[in-house]
Amino acid sequence: MASFDEHISQTQKNLFFLESTNKQNSKFWDWQVTVCFYSAVHAVNAHLARIADLHYRAQEEVKNALNPFGLSPAKIDEDIYLSYVKLEGLARRARYLCHDNRENKSVKQHLTHDKHFARAVRHLDKIIAYFKSKYKIPMPVITLTAPELTSSLIT
Repeated sequence: MASFDEHISQTQKNLFFLESTNKQNSKFWDWQVTVCFYSAVHAVNAHLARIADLHYRAQEEVKNALNPFGLSPAKIDEDIYLSYVKLEGLARRARYLCHDNRENKSVKQHLTHDKHFARAVRHLDKIIAYFKSKYKIPMPVITLTAPELTSSLIT
């Protein structure tokens, strides 16, 4: 399984890819939301590898390990956990054209727009800032643009 450093490296690469994709053609909101999520996945997996030498493949296992109300040594702050869960929902919407809230059983098509990308960026920014601070790791500062995005930096 990948190490802490390998997951951090992948997070950094994903962030650079996100910035590049956003600059080249910012209309692919679904792909950009997906990249936001997988950037967070690697940051979270780095944390799991560092804290408890945990290596999960299923998202439910990851969320259980991160859950601030659980007993896992890898649990994280509630605000960061909720951002991760919401980002997962937005990426699910982008990939499967379903509503980002699993409770919504609507069968109609749910597209991903710039407002969803803006939400994804805000959640990713919180997650990256949390792990950057917790582990004192370098993360690139990237610039992103979208009509619904008021703050354009991932720090």
